[in-house]
Amino acid sequence: MKQCTSCGSEIEGSDHFCPSCGAPVGTAETQKESGEGKSSQPRITSVFRRVGLILVPLVVIGGSIVFYSYVKPSVHAVIKRQPVVAAPMDYDSNVITMTNVSFHQNGNDIVFSLSDLKQYRLIRFEYPARNIIRPVMAYIDPEGRAVTAISISDHCGSTEFQLKNNQIYCAHCPSHWDMMTMEAYACCGTYYPDPIPSRVVGDEVRIPKEVVEKWSGRL
Repeated sequence: MKQCTSCGSEIEGSDHFCPSCGAPVGTAETQKESGEGKSSQPRITSVFRRVGLILVPLVVIGGSIVFYSYVKPSVHAVIKRQPVVAAPMDYDSNVITMTNVSFHQNGNDIVFSLSDLKQYRLIRFEYPARNIIRPVMAYIDPEGRAVTAISISDHCGSTEFQLKNNQIYCAHCPSHWDMMTMEAYACCGTYYPDPIPSRVVGDEVRIPKEVVEKWSGRL
């Protein structure tokens, strides 16, 4: 036996309505359970909404960073730290070829003239590194930095390059690279002239001899 939740009268287990007041059996419990079900659904929806408000901006920001990095690659780490020696300029379609210049050694440094670099914009010399001749190049990038590099493309073996349209062009194959980011075009990919650190002292550009002598290639 159970009791009617409305009037308290005893009700047979098989009855669906109270014989005394006519109230449906279990109405209060059914309404309670129904109310709990309805109240839980908005809570779940609210949780998903809050999660969405957090995740969507993160996805948009992350995608924007990846897209921006692809569209505008960052300046090469070595080049970024090189000293500025001239006003910014854009290289047009006129080809600048390499000019061979003199250099000398001073203690632990390989030294060449900053005036030569400013005059020719793209220079080259060959340094006798132990048992091998190591070609070294220097140029002024579009933001005015003095960039020094090992003048070799390991893939095709070229040691000579040219400048035009803000890019370095291999003199022996179709490859070319952005002068600041080293973003590659055509076949030689990551085998661009390898930037090495240097510093400016007065009218001299100085490269640590150790850097050139220990360079062992990238293949």
